[in-house]
Amino acid sequence: MAGNHTISKRVIVFFVLFFAVAPSVSRAQWMDQEILLRPGWNAVYLQVQPEPRECEVVFADVPVESVWAWNRRFSSVQFIQDTSTLVPEQPEWLTYAPPDLAEDFPINLFTLQGGRAYLIKLSGDESISWTIRGKPVVRPIDWMSDSFNLVGFHVDSDSGPTFETFFAPSAAHAGKEVYRLNTLGRWERIENLAAEAIQQGVAYWVYCDGPSDYSGPLKVTFEQGDGIDFGRILTEQTLRIRNETSDTAKQITIRMQPSESPPDPGLPLLAGEVLLSYWDTGPDADDPNLLISGWSDLATTLSLEVPAYSDVSIRLAVRRNDMPPAPSADSLYQNLLEVSDGDGSRMQLPVTARGLADERAGLWVGMAKIDKVSQPANPSDPNTPTPTASEFQMRLIIHVDGDGQARLLQQVTLMWKEGTWKADPLDPSKRIVDEPGRYALLTRDDLMPQFSGAAMRDGETVGRRISSAAFAFSEPQLMVGIFGSSLACSGITVGYDDPLNPFKHKYHPDHDNLGYDFQTRLGNKKESYTIERDIELAFTSDDPEQLRLSGWGDNQVGGTYRERIRGVHKRQLHVEGTFRLRHISRVAVLNDGL
Repeated sequence: MAGNHTISKRVIVFFVLFFAVAPSVSRAQWMDQEILLRPGWNAVYLQVQPEPRECEVVFADVPVESVWAWNRRFSSVQFIQDTSTLVPEQPEWLTYAPPDLAEDFPINLFTLQGGRAYLIKLSGDESISWTIRGKPVVRPIDWMSDSFNLVGFHVDSDSGPTFETFFAPSAAHAGKEVYRLNTLGRWERIENLAAEAIQQGVAYWVYCDGPSDYSGPLKVTFEQGDGIDFGRILTEQTLRIRNETSDTAKQITIRMQPSESPPDPGLPLLAGEVLLSYWDTGPDADDPNLLISGWSDLATTLSLEVPAYSDVSIRLAVRRNDMPPAPSADSLYQNLLEVSDGDGSRMQLPVTARGLADERAGLWVGMAKIDKVSQPANPSDPNTPTPTASEFQMRLIIHVDGDGQARLLQQVTLMWKEGTWKADPLDPSKRIVDEPGRYALLTRDDLMPQFSGAAMRDGETVGRRISSAAFAFSEPQLMVGIFGSSLACSGITVGYDDPLNPFKHKYHPDHDNLGYDFQTRLGNKKESYTIERDIELAFTSDDPEQLRLSGWGDNQVGGTYRERIRGVHKRQLHVEGTFRLRHISRVAVLNDGL
């Protein structure tokens, strides 16, 4: 059989790119992959996506004669081609050669792609230890059925699994032929799959008998994209880990590892490590028979058991509030998350996040929970709030503009401003976007006709209105202080004749502010009293009820609520409680700046 299967090998430098879209370099963290290139042919599997990825740059200091990437077509590979028979312009191969050989060597491989296999021919008589810095890539194998495939695998560098163990769960590969490249540059069949361990960073020709989506006994799926990227807004991401083994549970280990520095000064700086929490369920410390759930810090290592042929979902949350300040707005917190099964399968996943925004612009909505009120009739201490028999909750709405100015709102409506179009200057018969559509936060009802709805209800677009019955003012109230530290709003007044005054009732004749003739309007403190309120919000670094919430200090904040009320009693009332706010919109202006 060795005569019918022989292939070309090249140490794969970085990544192949012939039809894949390159991942964004602004969302990456970095690791080094070390590859030993021997004189002659090397078969290499790239586990990282290098930056830069252009072949000319990647191989600038590497004495390569040529680099080959298998250009998978619709026809299957039935035999392994000897490296000595490889010639340029073969349709099943994409090729690269250094500039001094390019005239006699047609080039159609321009970039390298992580998660792909390459053949690299090294010139000279000495081996080279090649270190490639890039973003780790976990890419499913796109198998061609009933064919040999040039592939590599995510395995431990010191103790990879044997081919027999690795492929045992897959009928399309178990016991099928595998070829490796020997030191003479020839492909040789591995006769004893139970004795041969898979090597990290090495590419093999592996036969696939029928359709398959198998990439190994350990499978990892991201919630979105090709990594765990929280960006600047997301708080939680879910990582799904599957045990493809049909008869054995696996003990999976998750380990946090630091990122290397970016390979290019033009890339986002390394701001520090991404601090994570995971959703944990376990026995209560006081009652082992009681299971409790909550967020626990993921410090270094987490172990969990995955049943045979099953998967588990791990909820991960970023703790931005615990991460040190970023050195610049463009810097990125970066980490590696290693996932291994103890049987030789191991993969490293990219983890990235932006830090806390410099400002908290946008709309914050939440609740204040009042559970302490002073006792004005207490002659010894009329001002100290004391616990109440039950709590009272009321909605809080706060908007922070782009300059950090906070305003207390009674109501706000989320609307949509339609974009505008203009003629394309290159082709007046076509239209292009002049100004894109955008969301708007309105506190003025007279502006509503200028906007359209931001949500669907019964097939029609409507605005999303948020209001609080705890306040009666119509205009946003300026607050003094810094959002996230402390805020105060003084002199919130409800006039004695205001329809929303608690002493005035529209349908009660004794509370209408009218005399006995029901015509003479009475003044303040006759039937109704002017109410004045001073509100203070003291933000705390920890949850006021010691709850462990994802996003606390980031898109969730809170602390101690205090209020002084004048006009209800001859003495000032003092109330106290806690409050929580959630960031629900990042629109930094009210009423669209009108």
